[in-house]
Amino acid sequence: MKSLEPLSNTLGTEAGELAAALRRLFESLGIGVRRYAARRNRDAGAVSRYLNGTRVPTWEFVADLIRDVSEIRGAVTPDAVDLLRQLHGSALAASGSPQHRVQLLELQLADADRAARRSALRERALEDALLEAQHRIADVELQLRQITAAPDDSPSEESMWGHSDEFFSLRQERDLLKDQVEDLRIELRDVHIRRVAAEQRCEELEREIDTAEDKDDSNREAGRAELLPAGNASARTAAKNSEILSVGLNHRYTFENFAVDSRNRFTYGAALKVAELSWKTKNPICLLGNTGQGKTHLLHAIGNYHRTLYPKSKIFYGSMSDLVREIRGQYSPTPPGKSWRRTSANLIMADLVLIDDFEDLLWNPQQELTDLLRQLRDGSTQIVFASPNPPKEQSGLSTDAASFLQEGLTLGMEPPERDQLIEIVRRDLQGEVSDASTEAMALIAAISGATIRELEGAIARVIAHSRIYKQPVNAKLVRNVLNPFQAESREITAENVIRGVADHFDITVEELRAKDRSRALVGARQIAMYLCRELTDHSVPTIAALLGSKDLAAVLHADKKTRHLMRERKSLYHQITDVTNKLLA
Repeated sequence: MKSLEPLSNTLGTEAGELAAALRRLFESLGIGVRRYAARRNRDAGAVSRYLNGTRVPTWEFVADLIRDVSEIRGAVTPDAVDLLRQLHGSALAASGSPQHRVQLLELQLADADRAARRSALRERALEDALLEAQHRIADVELQLRQITAAPDDSPSEESMWGHSDEFFSLRQERDLLKDQVEDLRIELRDVHIRRVAAEQRCEELEREIDTAEDKDDSNREAGRAELLPAGNASARTAAKNSEILSVGLNHRYTFENFAVDSRNRFTYGAALKVAELSWKTKNPICLLGNTGQGKTHLLHAIGNYHRTLYPKSKIFYGSMSDLVREIRGQYSPTPPGKSWRRTSANLIMADLVLIDDFEDLLWNPQQELTDLLRQLRDGSTQIVFASPNPPKEQSGLSTDAASFLQEGLTLGMEPPERDQLIEIVRRDLQGEVSDASTEAMALIAAISGATIRELEGAIARVIAHSRIYKQPVNAKLVRNVLNPFQAESREITAENVIRGVADHFDITVEELRAKDRSRALVGARQIAMYLCRELTDHSVPTIAALLGSKDLAAVLHADKKTRHLMRERKSLYHQITDVTNKLLA
């Protein structure tokens, strides 16, 4: 078993101790790494790194290994499982990786959730026992009154002594029951305190997970700040306090008053995604269309909608000439030795750059602008252009500028072509699955429908099924996953989705819309938000309002979190599939 020899470990002693324990467990299987990886549909290299201590495994891998050893060698002792849990938690905590931090918090959240559920079950059992004891006391009290009462409702010595054994027995039972009720009340109070504490711990951990997941965004902002000219404190302050960095967004141009038809439905849906910053893998975006087809309207709508979702976001809107003036404006008149190419604070801090009349690039310094746009894109700024002609048809465009534009995605005001759909599928699968066939990608594009929400929903389901069941993305898998969703017999509304989710989780619509933060209701509410996003055309503010929330970011977070978790958790994947099948039936 040469592959199980420990390698030099840069992760620390905690990861090494976990790997040593896993190797001892693995060696009891009596097989090699490649054979085990094939048995579990895992990557052999990843398994080897887990066992050599050069990568911290997920708990799913550890749990699978425990089950496999139990099947062959007998059950692993609870103490051994607890030890592995402790070693795994210590390795995650010591790695310092944001991803491992999220994994650790999710494990702690699972433990807290189990404690909350156990306490809730015990609380209900104690409440039932308390109620039953109180009812029994009432029955005994009634019997005692009947025994001691004469026909004229006054106590009779004769009647009392005639039933002395029964009387004293009932009185003894009543006293015992009262003691029992007092004990039950004390235990019930303690259990209730433990349940509330566990629920609060769940909420705290959920907030910590949200913070850890958003850490990359914070790092991105910090990285942008580092790009500002040294010592330019006033520029930093101006950028931080500025919301709209260049005047010009027309508030009348919104998604709500955009005329949607078969020619532009797909591009309209894609523009919504761009405004939500959900399409950064396709950066830059070029909106293509002739005069009067609505590309400028969509450009303004993206900026206006983005500002609604992210009030503190930084937006630049203007033409290519405005962009040049923005850059030169910071150094006007240009000091000796200062090139106008030095990026202004406004642009460095921008989350969204919207450029109309992109063809103006031909009359401006192309190389400098292309370098600037690359710098912005690499800093995670979403860039959107509007142009009457495709970049590849722009005569006079430099090779470097054309190459930069073609690294993104062009969306026309006509139904998308097959190649365009396949390119979107390819980019969404990239980084999620490593073995998608060309036939499978073409099939997803063909089956999924004519809108961006249908396409992205289909891609999400395929990725989730592939990752959960460790299957390659081929034509067979795509047909099995997507065929049940092809025939929508009726239009789905947000109200249908909300009622469907409420029925599935056996709760009321009012509970789903309430502000209750219990874990069960939060999970159901996030699934409802995700399905409203996938199955309806409603905007984020509309979905938030329908679910009794004013927090638009909560809808976007629920969509992102549910898409991520359904790829990892089989139970959630099946829950969402069941609800969707019922809605489509």
